[in-house]
Amino acid sequence: MKPIIIAIVGASGSGKTYLSKFLRDELNIPIIVSHTTRPMREGEIEGEDYFFINSTEGYNQDGMLSHTKFGGYEYFSLRSQLPKSGFCTCVMEETGSQHLKRNSGDNYGLFSVIVQCSPEVRTARGVDPKRIERDHNRKPLSYEWVDYAIDNDGTVEELEKAALNMIKILEQWQHLR
Repeated sequence: MKPIIIAIVGASGSGKTYLSKFLRDELNIPIIVSHTTRPMREGEIEGEDYFFINSTEGYNQDGMLSHTKFGGYEYFSLRSQLPKSGFCTCVMEETGSQHLKRNSGDNYGLFSVIVQCSPEVRTARGVDPKRIERDHNRKPLSYEWVDYAIDNDGTVEELEKAALNMIKILEQWQHLR
């Protein structure tokens, strides 16, 4: 069985990283940790949240699974990070998800998940207003690119329940492919 990437997209502070870590911790679904040229934020951990680099020089474009520019910084993951089979998650920007879906072919499958959270809730949760403002430049995904949507304006427990329901649907989806 080829690997299935659960591509998690959404606005800054919507719960994307929490979702990927929940799936890792609860269901042992590995995370593809992206590389980025942006500075590390307070509380982030090198190699767990991102691999923080100064430049993409030295990285072969052909070896990149996905690559995007957002907010003046570059983000990418590597093909070598894909597991041989099974599910894995990757937090990414919307255009990266579209690129992966277009190019999945025989190498991997892609299940695209959008985590939605209102700006008011993200602000109340302490997301930097500059990050929320920057999201106005995001190109939203039309529903033809999304396999599953999670509303994260509620509690952590509601997000976790939605994540477990998503996995049930993903397992059914996988059998239909």
